Amino acid sequence: MPVTLPNEVEVLVVGAGPAGSHLARRLAGAGRDVLLVEKRPEIGNPVRCAEAVEAEPLRGTLGDLEPGWVSQEIYGGRGVGPDGGEVRYEGEDVVGYVLNRRLFDRGLARLAAEAGARVSVRTQATAVRREGGSWAVTLHGDGGPREVRCRALAAADGVEGLVSRWAGAGGPWPLTELHSCAQARVVGLETEPRPLVEFHLGEAVAPGGYAWCFPLGGGRANVGVAVDPSRGGFEGARLYLERFLARNMPGAGVVELSAGCIPAPSKPKRLVADGFLAVGDAAGHTEPLSGGGIANAIQGAELAAEVLSASLTTGDLSAGRLEAYARRWAATVGRSLRRYARLRRLYLRLGDRDFNELLRIMNEELERWREGKRTSMVALLTRIVTRSPRLLAKLRFLL
Repeated sequence: MPVTLPNEVEVLVVGAGPAGSHLARRLAGAGRDVLLVEKRPEIGNPVRCAEAVEAEPLRGTLGDLEPGWVSQEIYGGRGVGPDGGEVRYEGEDVVGYVLNRRLFDRGLARLAAEAGARVSVRTQATAVRREGGSWAVTLHGDGGPREVRCRALAAADGVEGLVSRWAGAGGPWPLTELHSCAQARVVGLETEPRPLVEFHLGEAVAPGGYAWCFPLGGGRANVGVAVDPSRGGFEGARLYLERFLARNMPGAGVVELSAGCIPAPSKPKRLVADGFLAVGDAAGHTEPLSGGGIANAIQGAELAAEVLSASLTTGDLSAGRLEAYARRWAATVGRSLRRYARLRRLYLRLGDRDFNELLRIMNEELERWREGKRTSMVALLTRIVTRSPRLLAKLRFLL
């Protein structure tokens, strides 16, 4: 039964992905009057995501994950270079998950509703205007257009969303700051005893990007390709995926195909305006090198909820007050993303010879991990680069 849209709410959140739903849940849990709208008829469907995520940051924000949210626990990874050389890391502990995004997204939206948020699917924001210290948002749902006023507006409408632009907080993503992606749901694969995520590098595989294979269990996997659209083109990702499947998984069956873009921001995006903030992909909260963004989206939504709830209490919803959210993001997760942005600048200049050397050095450096000398991935990548004079020269040139 469709939700009756109110005339007025405290907070309107546009987009019921992980960031939007978590933001709505936290705000509603703090006693705020929240409306969460999603343009699709079904939250979590279709899935346009590789579904892999690091375990620690996700658990750190959400706590224990509900049964059904995880398709496969991950114990390590395997990287394959252009010459076939590989690096592999396997541990005893779970380091990541491949999620079931359909159930995960729906679960987060359900938690938002249980916290008191009103959730409305098949409801699309089509216009936004600032008026008298509040927002007037035109929503199109089953009952036709309806204008809803809100004290605060949150954009969680993804990389293709328009709400941030309408609110005066940013324009379209430039071509140089996008990954073009294509993915297949593949069945009939051989399974490894300890599930690993798999990455393939090289110009023939994915120019400016990489190919992946993320196991789902039962001989199923998400297999995809991300390319730099300025080199591979937006349609190129599909072609590179077809070649990758034909070369590496000729006997496997493809039961689902998807395509899209992921932000790869080179610098922080504007996150706030008067009475407005952005979260998730709409805020550019994706890791620029890999394109991963699920945990970042939820961490960002957590910060946004804390700042916005406090601002609603004081009545100060100015951009200057909400900028506290942007500052807290920049000082925490954003700091790591800035390092990955610099590494992506290097990555885009690497050729096949560099990738082969990179994996050779990684094999040597990962002995530190196998010996129990754990470190962060950013620190590991930095050490790898400094081990190679040629890679170091490229990095210095870019900096």
